[in-house]
Amino acid sequence: MTMMMVKKFNPKKLRQILSLFSVISIHLFLNAQNTASLSKEEVLLDQKLNKIKVEMLQQAEKDKFPIYNTTFSTLKPFIETSELYKTIQKMPKGALLHSHSGGVANAEWLINKASECDNCYVFTDELNQKTYLAGQLMIFKTNEVPTGFVKLKDYLSSDPNAKEKLHQLLTLKRNNLSEYIDYWVEFEKRFQRIGSLLNYRPIFKEYYKEGFLELLKDNVQHVEIRYIFGQLYDEQKQDYPIETAVLDLKEIEREIQKTHPEFTLKLIYTSLKFLDKNIVEKELEKAYQLKKQYPDFITGFDLVADEATGNTVGYFSPLWKNMKNLEKKYGVKIPLYLHAGESCSIYNKNISEIPLADNKRIGHALNLIYFPSLMEKVKQQQNLIEISPISNQILGYVSDLRNHPARVLLANNVNLSINSDDPGVFGYDGLSYDFWMAYLNWDLTVKDLKKLVFNSIDFSTLNKDEKTKARKHLEKEWSDFVKKSL
Repeated sequence: MTMMMVKKFNPKKLRQILSLFSVISIHLFLNAQNTASLSKEEVLLDQKLNKIKVEMLQQAEKDKFPIYNTTFSTLKPFIETSELYKTIQKMPKGALLHSHSGGVANAEWLINKASECDNCYVFTDELNQKTYLAGQLMIFKTNEVPTGFVKLKDYLSSDPNAKEKLHQLLTLKRNNLSEYIDYWVEFEKRFQRIGSLLNYRPIFKEYYKEGFLELLKDNVQHVEIRYIFGQLYDEQKQDYPIETAVLDLKEIEREIQKTHPEFTLKLIYTSLKFLDKNIVEKELEKAYQLKKQYPDFITGFDLVADEATGNTVGYFSPLWKNMKNLEKKYGVKIPLYLHAGESCSIYNKNISEIPLADNKRIGHALNLIYFPSLMEKVKQQQNLIEISPISNQILGYVSDLRNHPARVLLANNVNLSINSDDPGVFGYDGLSYDFWMAYLNWDLTVKDLKKLVFNSIDFSTLNKDEKTKARKHLEKEWSDFVKKSL
């Protein structure tokens, strides 16, 4: 009888059962201490999510779908149909601490909105891109349209594939993990194509409102933008002062708060790493001037650009040393939230120069793991690392996200938050995709997710009263999410 049963039993099925048992057992064993501080409901949710993950991985294996070694661009439709994604969507995300002006709202929405403007034009001369790029969107008066531009409305109606072609030029995708493309060059082209359009004040206001509403829909309650101040313009005025952008964004915040009182917004004044220190010095002083005018809205300073070509943190050390004098001059303090270590090379020393500046949070810090003493210092000082998994993959820093340095940082109890960087450029919106990728690839638990979410509020630039209010809201939302997810 026993022999017959064994013979009839499917060996493949047996392997699947044993595999499932093994994975669940290991998960429970390794995370026994992790779940010790969770509520009973959170422990149950942890078990439920892990079961969903295991079953998803088994199905992927059965279908011979390489779920790990696949680009986000290819994986995105699969993510959207997964039960794991549907659960993560409902999860409160707290704050988005690392995002950039120009990369906030959905590119498809931007194309549709721009097409409503009679004075919006698109550059179509692919053979002559010395001055403008193919797909570049700009606002012109009828009698001032340069050669090579056509009205966007006409362009979209002329070809049924025109919108998709333009969308591809405004978004950056990685189709193959091993392909070689200078992604930073292509990345910056996306911003160049929309930069002038986003400074057009009517579009500017609609764009950011749309971006914030997209984040609220994905259960993000607080947003911090690395904001590069451009010159706003419209038909009435060609050179609005930079304060106009602040006032417009504050107005958008107030408008959204009428229906979403939990929503808050802060700006981190941002300049560019490749600029000369004399130019950045003027930018830094302008940041202090704006901070004095809007002390609870301008909350930090940062430098961005490709670390392989830009100046290092150390190059600007005279500016960091002079910040005490600027504090005395303007009567306000501006924390630094510098990008550093957006590189996987040990030869990139940018991260090692962070101690030269009083830096509260670090953007990316991918090669921090190569500097153990600095990593320990970051941990002791309770600094936060802003991690953006999908951005890191698309820009070519980490192909297989199982090998992401964040796993090492988590293992060493370094504080992290999950961010989307430039989702509008990368072809998605919200934070759920990044949390999905992190949960799957880094073998996270509910305790890990909770820590990442609450870190985003605890390390935000909200003032003390705002932070207390935000955390209270998040605690309620988290409790409701856990109960409803069981």
